[in-house]
Amino acid sequence: MSDNFFRFHDLFAQLGLPNSPEAIAAFLAQHRPLPNDTLLADAPFWDEAQAQFIREKKLQDAPEWTQLIDQLSEALRETPDIRNACRVLALSGSLRHASFNTALARAAQSMAPQGMEIEVATLHGIPLYDGDTEAGEGIPAAVLQLKAQILKADALLMVTPEYNNGVPGVFKNGIDWLSRADMRAIFAKRPTGIIGASMSGFGTVSSQAAWLPTLKLLGVTLYSGGSVLVSRAQNAFSAEGALTDEATRKNLGAYLNGFHEFVQLSQAAKASAA
Repeated sequence: MSDNFFRFHDLFAQLGLPNSPEAIAAFLAQHRPLPNDTLLADAPFWDEAQAQFIREKKLQDAPEWTQLIDQLSEALRETPDIRNACRVLALSGSLRHASFNTALARAAQSMAPQGMEIEVATLHGIPLYDGDTEAGEGIPAAVLQLKAQILKADALLMVTPEYNNGVPGVFKNGIDWLSRADMRAIFAKRPTGIIGASMSGFGTVSSQAAWLPTLKLLGVTLYSGGSVLVSRAQNAFSAEGALTDEATRKNLGAYLNGFHEFVQLSQAAKASAA
């Protein structure tokens, strides 16, 4: 991806589209690949005004727009490059053997788009945070192992339950321990997504919202181009833990495509700044 890719926000603004990096990523994931024999202005996803804007600027050969239009056309025809896979760690915030959230993490693993590899991790073995334990014994081995898994990945996907309208204590405890292990290296500017499943009718909307202040403090780069808030999870998964609800599968697939683009954008930005 070239540096000019990051200027798509100007073109998207002119087209009346959301123009944050995650919104652009989600748009590309949704509409790619555009057939080579279809002109960009003739793509079926534009409304009449958007198509007319593209045609006029190309006809006028307006230099401030034609380059961006050509780059967008090229980006929409790209297929994922799987030579260097995007590595994601999906961290389940539940310890239960038959956890719906661990099942959701494994569903994401099985549905990862081309070019993305997802590893699933849990919080098993991490003790309750105790400053005396840290002072006397250092960071526990389970925390150091999880730290190594996150550092090896390009992005973090948090898969959170919801307890009493808030963040699960076991998950917060794990994140607190990780922050003590090296907050900056683990979290600062790390592309991060958050999804979750709950047996309630509202999914995990409250717990995901409750995570926001913590994630802001940790300094992650949070993906907000989509959401996965699985409600009544007991009806969405089979007894064996397979995600069987088709609407949820479709939503999860769209989220993963957008998240993949978001991570790629973050990687390209990091590379161009180096």
